[in-house]
Amino acid sequence: MKKKLITSAFTLVLLLGLGTGVMAATNKIDCNVGDFKEMLPMMQDKFPNLSEKQLKEVHKDCVAKMKKESGTDCMINK
Repeated sequence: MKKKLITSAFTLVLLLGLGTGVMAATNKIDCNVGDFKEMLPMMQDKFPNLSEKQLKEVHKDCVAKMKKESGTDCMINK
């Protein structure tokens, strides 16, 4: 009985550890920023005073930030 309990506990710890390792190794961007043309209407609503050139820079900076710091919220999606 003790052997089954210890084996089950060890298996659970091992599976959780492997799952955490795999999750940490993924390089997923949580922001899901689309291409500039797709995001333009939404960005124009959020930043009505910016020119298209400025909006392109905002998009470019956001994508770069998301690639560098995975898991950080994107200012466009707020």
